[in-house]
Order: sequence, then structure tokens, then C-alpha cells
Amino acid sequence: MKTHYLGLELSSPVIVASSPYTATRDNIARCAAHGAGAVVLKSIFEEQVLHRAAACDFRPQGMGDSGEYLERYLGDAYKHEFLGLIAAGREIGIPVIASINCVSAGEGWIDYAGAMADAGASALELNIFFQSADSSRSAQQIECDYAAVVRRVVETVGIPVSVKLPLRLTNVLAMARALCECGARGAVMFNRFFEPDIDIERMTFVSSDPFSMPSELRNVLRTAALCSSAVPELDLAVSTGVHDGPAAVKALLCGARAVQVCTAIHLHGYGAIAAIDRFVDEWAARHGFAAPDDFRGKMNYGNPGNSLFQRVQYMQYFPVKAI
Repeated sequence: MKTHYLGLELSSPVIVASSPYTATRDNIARCAAHGAGAVVLKSIFEEQVLHRAAACDFRPQGMGDSGEYLERYLGDAYKHEFLGLIAAGREIGIPVIASINCVSAGEGWIDYAGAMADAGASALELNIFFQSADSSRSAQQIECDYAAVVRRVVETVGIPVSVKLPLRLTNVLAMARALCECGARGAVMFNRFFEPDIDIERMTFVSSDPFSMPSELRNVLRTAALCSSAVPELDLAVSTGVHDGPAAVKALLCGARAVQVCTAIHLHGYGAIAAIDRFVDEWAARHGFAAPDDFRGKMNYGNPGNSLFQRVQYMQYFPVKAI
């Protein structure tokens, strides 16, 4: 079932999210063979480039700029690897969305974005998150940094730009409107970040489970339904918690144009893509819909009777009783 996302015609609303499953030519070919509408390439990570440079920087006497040189060298080598992957993906014949993971508002990402566009990426996904560790900075200041990065990238590249948003924003709708005004074509809800856990016996930080759970979809549906109504010109993709066909249908009903999957492939293999496609097609046929546009947004905030999206407290499920 075809859909349109970021101005691209996709053969399916199922997009494989930035992950190891889009990090090699062979994996991209598997995504295409199983019916994915597009792939978001494994992200270029600013953080990884900076850490690799720091690890190699010994700063011998007389080479005070070696850190800058290594950062640039490693960054260029890292970039070259991903540009080759864009070309390989295009050869396979599937729309390729490049991805940049930004952790600062610096200028270096403008070069990366332009190079990806020149290499033939169909679109660009900016994965932005500025960790707030300064209590003097307001939410508005931080969100202005997001908009500034997007504006500069949009001015540089000639391809559609989407932004993978973090879950923790004060007002997602205001952020979405600001991104749209900066020229962004789409937004992905939501980014799944590294979240540390604690080993209480060793008293050390450890990695938590990186994979999503189906129940996490409920953290996205309300916002997608609100955003697709409030900012309809922004193409939405739902990313978190899409494990199966029913989840994809729910996202589309709330106004999303596409869904991004990763954990479903980890759990069930690339066949999960075809299974989601098949369910969406069968569900649509059963309800008399010929295309996603026929039912997209039918459950968003702009439709009568959907006042439930405004409710934030339980009122009837937990009656007071003696324990």
C-alpha cells in the first residue's frame, strides 16, 4: 500500500529505522526484499567522531593542533564510509534517508548534511538531542537551538529534512510548528536514547535495555494525533513501540504517514516488515479503504468525538476502596 512521506512516494508505510539493520549494503537489500518502503541509514554520530578523536590525541610537543587535525581526519573518514552506503542503497532501488545524530549546535554538521545530499540521499533525518545540564538555561533557549540547527541544514541541502524529536519536550506542538517554520518537512516521534541503569551492588552505571516494548506506543499516539491536526503540513512518522500490524494501523489512524521499525526486526527478523505490510493491506481492504489517505488521521484530534486525547488523569479505573 503506497504512501507519501517527505515528498517521496513509498511502496509501503513501513520504514526501517536507523539501526544495524540499515548499516550495510546487504542489510539494506534485505529490507527492500521484504517490502520496506524506505530505510533510514545508520546514523553518523557526532559523539562517536569526537570520542574517537579524543582517544587518538596524544598532543606531542610542537603539534598543538593535533586534536583538531584528528577530529577532522576521523570525521572525514567516517563520513566517507557513510556516503558510500548512500550510493549502495540507491543502487538497490529503495529510497534512502540519511541520518545525522547531533549532540551540539556546532557548524560541523552543515558539511555532513550537504555531503549526504550530494551523494544522493532521498531525504535527511536529523537526530537531535541536547542534554540539559545547565539549570540556568530555559526550555525555550534549548528549543531555539534545535530550530537553529534545522534552519541551517535546510538552507544548505536541497532534499527534504525531518527531525527525530526527543520525548521530553515542554510543548511538542510548539516545537513542531517551529521546525516547520524553519523548513523541516517531517518529524519522527520519538527518539529512543541511551538510558543508564544502576547496578546497586557494584554501584556503577550500566546500560539499560535498548529495545522498545509494544506498550510504549501509547506514549506516542496522543502526541501524533494532536500534532497531525495542529501542524498538518508536517509529515509524521511514528517510531517507538511499532512491533506489529495493529500498531502500524493505530499510528496511521492518528495521522502518521509512516512508521519506523527496529525492535520488531530484532525479535522476528526481516519478515516482520512483510507481516506489517500484509496486515495493513488486509485491514484496509476489510474496512473498504483503498489507500492510506482514505483513513489517515481518522482518529486524530481534529475529528469530533476524540476529546479523550485531552484527558490526562484516570477518573474511573481506580475507585477508592478498602484494602
